[in-house]
Amino acid sequence: MLFASLISASSSTPVLDCGLLHVLDDPGRKRYVRSLAEVVAPGGRLHLLCFSDRQPGDWGPRRLTHDEIQVAFSVSWKIESIEPAIIDITWDPAGALAWQLAATRK
Repeated sequence: MLFASLISASSSTPVLDCGLLHVLDDPGRKRYVRSLAEVVAPGGRLHLLCFSDRQPGDWGPRRLTHDEIQVAFSVSWKIESIEPAIIDITWDPAGALAWQLAATRK
């Protein structure tokens, strides 16, 4: 299990992800979401920030669509919001376009 050593199954500690989801391929993303659901107790909160498909150019990590995020978390999570955001990056003062997810474990 990806997070077994980090979070106990009874944890009510919010989980923060800033930049992991968008570096995973499709199978890795499915394992990641499944692992989170296994270790976060019902009612637990997830806050996630990932690169957005709205970011122009082809440099940097994979960009995710709003729909990809919604589908990935729709089974075990109640999605509170998926909002446009900015990730601060060192090489561009404007930052990178991102999605910010807030969700609660079902």
